[in-house]
Formats: sequence, C-alpha cells, structure tokens
Amino acid sequence: MNESTPQIATPIITPTSHPLVAKFTVTIPPKATVAVQFGLDTSYGRWTSTVGAPEGGGAVPILVAGMKASTLYHMRARVELSNGWWTTTPDQTFQTGALPPPGVLPKLNASTAPGQTPSPGVELVNVIDPIGVSVVCDFDANVLWYYQNTADAGWEGYAFPIKPLKNGNMLASITNLYSASVPQTIPYNSVLREIDLTGNPVRELYLADLNAALAKMKTPQGSVVQALCYSHDVLPLWNGHTILLVQQQKSVWLTAPPGPGQFTILGDAMVDLDENFNPVWVWSVFDNLDVNRHPMGFDAADGYDWTHCNCIQIAPDGNLVLSSRHQNWVMKIDYQGGNGDGTILWKLGYQGDFALVGSESADTDWFFAQHYPNLLRADGDQITLISVFDNGNDRCYATPAGCDPVGPPPPPPFSRGAMFKIDETAMQATLVWQYPLNEYSYWGGNVMLFPDGDIEICASEPIPIGSQPPSQDAPSQVVELLPGPSGATIVWQMTVTTGGTYRSYRIGSLYPGVIWGS
Repeated sequence: MNESTPQIATPIITPTSHPLVAKFTVTIPPKATVAVQFGLDTSYGRWTSTVGAPEGGGAVPILVAGMKASTLYHMRARVELSNGWWTTTPDQTFQTGALPPPGVLPKLNASTAPGQTPSPGVELVNVIDPIGVSVVCDFDANVLWYYQNTADAGWEGYAFPIKPLKNGNMLASITNLYSASVPQTIPYNSVLREIDLTGNPVRELYLADLNAALAKMKTPQGSVVQALCYSHDVLPLWNGHTILLVQQQKSVWLTAPPGPGQFTILGDAMVDLDENFNPVWVWSVFDNLDVNRHPMGFDAADGYDWTHCNCIQIAPDGNLVLSSRHQNWVMKIDYQGGNGDGTILWKLGYQGDFALVGSESADTDWFFAQHYPNLLRADGDQITLISVFDNGNDRCYATPAGCDPVGPPPPPPFSRGAMFKIDETAMQATLVWQYPLNEYSYWGGNVMLFPDGDIEICASEPIPIGSQPPSQDAPSQVVELLPGPSGATIVWQMTVTTGGTYRSYRIGSLYPGVIWGS
C-alpha cells in the first residue's frame, strides 16, 4: 500500500440463501480489481477470483464460498489500483449457517495417510439418485459447498453431472433418468441449468424447448433428433459453447438377436449449444453405428439400451471424443467446431480400429463398460495418453467362450483404473498403467492424473468380485495414489455413502484460475 492509495469504504457482508455462501460487496475506483481473502483467522489462506470494477467504478458483489458450516470466518478485500498500488480492507467476520438435516447430504469419511500430502484443491463429488445432491469437500471430508436441487424436487431431478464454468458458476445437466419412483416412460424431465454459487439459476434450457428447436434441425447425415432426456454428460467449451449428451429412441429393424424384427431401442445424440443455449449442430449414433452390434446387456428390461454413452471430451485437434459404455468403445467424432460431418474417425477398444500392442497384451486387457475416458497428454494435435475407469462388466465378451449365459460361467468381472498410450497415426494402443481394485464397480467412476504425478480413482459402489450388485447403496470409494516402480502408495482416500457417486475428482477451488492449498 502507498500513502496516496485511496481509502476503500468498509465492505458489506450479508448472508445468502445458501448457508455456506456469503455476499461480500465492496466499492472500488475505476479500473481497479478486487479479490476476497478469507479463512479461519487473519492469516486467511483462501481467496476468490479477481473481479474488475464496473465502468466508472462502483460496488462489486462477490459470492464467497468454500467455508465449513457453523463456523466463524475472517474476510477482507484486497484491492489493486490501475497504477499497481494495492490495499486491503479491515478484517471482518462472517458466521456460516448449518448444514441441512441428516439424510439430505451424502455421508463422507476421509483420511490422509501418515507422511503424505494430497494434491492441492478440493474434491467435487457428483452424487445422483437416491440423494442427488452434489458436494464439494476438503481433505477432512468437511462439506464446503453443495447443490441441493430443490427447484426440481417435484420430479426428482438431480445433476448428472455438475461441472465448474470459467465464469465461476456451475453447469448442471439435470435429469431424473434413474430415479427409482419415476416411471420409466416418456417424457422424462430434464433441464440444463447454469447456477451461481448460491444455487440460483442464471440460465436454463428445458427438454421441451430443446426438442422444439431440434425439430427444425438435421444431423450432418440428414436425420432429426428428438431427445428423450439429458443423459450422463455435458461439456462446456472455452468458446462459450456447450456439448450436451442426450438419449433418443428410434424404431429399427434388427437382424441379430433379439431380432429379427422391429424394435424401439435407446441410442445417444450430442447437441452443440451456442453461448445462448441455442442448438447449432447435432449428431446421432443412429447415423453412424451398426444397430446390430450390442455386446452388452441388450434386452427389454433396460429399454434396449444400445450405446449408453457417458462422457464427452474435446480432442486437441478440435474434434470430440465420446465414450460408449455399451459398445466398449471410445470414439473420435469429426466435429471441427460445429463444421464437421460427424464421421467417426476412429474407435478405441475391443474390436475397434486400434491394435493393442505389448509383450503380454490380450484382448481382455482392453477396457469394458468403461466410464470417463480422460485425455491426459498430446503431441501437437495428436492424443498420446488416455485414462479410463474400466468397470469390466462384459470383459467376458473378449474371451473365447464369450458371455453366453447358457454356457460355462465366464470369469467374474473386475474393475480397475487404467492408462493407455495411443498412436493415432499407427493406430496402436499400449496398456501402460493399471491399478486393479480387487473389487467390481459395476457403474460410474473416473481416473484423474494430477500435475504432481499423483493419480486419483473413483469407484462407484464397488462390491467383492463375484458378488451380485446389492439392492442398497454400497460405499463409493475415492483414492489418491502416488505411483511407483513397484506399485502405488495411498496418499488420501474417502468413502461416500447414501447416494450413488457418479464421479469424484479434484478441482483447484470453487473459483476459476485459483488453486487452494498450493
């Protein structure tokens, strides 16, 4: 601070509708910037993103989030002027509110191994039915933020998934796809909702409005998509666009079992939404895959769920990477920023376009019924390393006996975290790392690689190998590992109960560009 630095009026701190979020309002001069520092004492330790003054200067409201419940916090503003001088406001305090009653939030238990330090940040835990409340917690499993989707409680909608945005808000693709008490009939309810840190809506796109717009559009192959529900993933892009994953139904002629005959089956589509949530490009699996290939679980009980796509990523060359759990494939789609023709450029996985190479490679080393393929490294515009949570449900499909239910019993499925080195030019893949769980996680999960080299794995409701999925929730498990030449050391671990954990992974903080604990 300099003696010529102007005095800043004492900020105003007020509670919000969210018990863990404060509204901090400070008036600053033109061209100045401000961030809020906060913590349990006057050393603070956490901070928000930096926000610029309005034209001509004036009041700047900042939502402060990342605090424990029922706790007194210290706060101050750090204001930097256009000439580089800066000042801080006097210390003030704010008391957070209480968490919701027991049974509303998932139960978290976490521990750090002696002598270990987790990678910095906080954990975003995406929990779906039956609780359907996503949370952010610290390494001691203290809930620091949550999204309780009360706006859609009448139809039991939940975020599936929820993701941070570059503007500091959250984006939730809300559906009731797996709500047990909702009849599995048309129409499902779905809404894409951007929320601020209090959980208040900023903008929304409901299923009926999306379908009205899609009725006037066609895929690159000339078909029309009508969404049955929003499903499994949404991908915010840095240009302000959003890729939304939806399910659709279509009547098709099947020659393979359960055919021959006409069947109404479930497939997936991707919708490219512009910065105003208007659809500008749409793509469908029905235009691009063989409906007679269904290696996993294809019967009336699951609605003839043919592709079950569950993750979208953006490739370094600007195309899209899409995971189809029921095809055991990760596919690269010609997108080109909305100018692509939708061609599948390659399929990674068993019976796909890549050869699995290595001295001991076998067909069963591929991933099966996978979740969350994550693009880890690239060389120019070529992907070179990808991680995947390999659920393994139908690994028997790659064995000589196959998955024939009337033949000899197949080996029981097992789950693992895995990484594959890939060469997009030579069309070769190599299994370079795996961490068998010695359990079976029949759905969900993800694998993350941190900048410090640690690896995080989320296993959704794992059960002992050879067991049948339970009728009630099993604890989901999250573990951070330090890989080494002779295995991996556990750094930090957490269990999540009551409500299925679709994904759990590390984010830097609740603010873009800010990493807490670094």
